[in-house]
Amino acid sequence: MKYKLFSLIAAAGLGVASSAHATLLIGGDAVSQASATSIVDIVFVIDTSGSMSDDITAIGAKASSVVSNLSCPNSDCYVRARFMSITSTSGIFNESVTSLVTGQGGIPVTNHQEDNGPAVTDLVNWYNWGTDALAGQNNYWAVVTIGDEGTQNGTPVDQADWDVAFQANQAAKNKGVFLFSWVADDPVTAAVPGLFQTMAVGGSGGGYTFSDTGGAYISGPLTDVTVEQQLEDIICLTGQGGTGGNNNVPEPGSLALLGLGLGGLAAFRRRQRS
Repeated sequence: MKYKLFSLIAAAGLGVASSAHATLLIGGDAVSQASATSIVDIVFVIDTSGSMSDDITAIGAKASSVVSNLSCPNSDCYVRARFMSITSTSGIFNESVTSLVTGQGGIPVTNHQEDNGPAVTDLVNWYNWGTDALAGQNNYWAVVTIGDEGTQNGTPVDQADWDVAFQANQAAKNKGVFLFSWVADDPVTAAVPGLFQTMAVGGSGGGYTFSDTGGAYISGPLTDVTVEQQLEDIICLTGQGGTGGNNNVPEPGSLALLGLGLGGLAAFRRRQRS
C-alpha cells in the first residue's frame, strides 16, 4: 500500500491572498506531488443559506477523509481542495468568494449568499490556479458549485439566473476550468436541476447555447455514504482529465463514462479495485 500525503493547512501559508483560516485540504492518492500524474486544484463553493445547513454538515464530516484516502482508477492525483462559501461562512466553508476577490484588490460580481453562478465566475477569474506541473504531469482545475435555488439571488429561477449561469459557463470554458454543479438535496423549485446541469455540461436555456466544460452535474441526497462517494468521484474525474468537454483528453477509462454520470464512474472505480 502506498503512503498517501495529507495535510490540513491555512491557505495564507502558501502565499495565496486570502483569509488566514481558509480550509485547504492537501492530499490525494499519489505518494508525493513529484510522483503524481495529475495535480488537481479544486474549489467546492456552497450556498450557506439555512436550507443548506445539513449539506454543509455532511460535506464537512467527510471532506478530510476523502482527500486523505483518495483512490482513483486511472491517475495518481496530488490534490489541493479548497472549501469556500459565497458571501458568508459556515463550517468547513470558512472563507467567502467575496473576501477572496476583495483581498486581491478586485470587485466581485458575487453579492448574495445564493449567487452560485457569479461565485463561479469570480473563482475562475481570481483563484490562484496552479501551473506547477512538471514534464509528464497535468494541472487540472475545477469548481464545484453547490446549491438548491437559482444561480442568482436564489428563488425564483428567471432570466437573470440563466444570464449569470451562461457567464459562469463561458468563463469556465475559456479558462479551462471543469465546472461541476451539485444540487445536493431538495431543490426549491423544479427548474433548479435543469439550470445547474446546463451550466456545467452544456445545452440550451434562457436563449443561450451553453458549452460542455468537462465537468458534470451531481444530484441526490447527502447521506454519509453518498457524500463520500460523490466527493471522491468528483475529484477523481477531475484528476483524469474530466469528461473531455473542455479541450482536454481524458484517460481512456473516463471516455467510457461519458453520459453515465458519476454513478458510472463509481461503478467503474469499484470494478478497477476488484
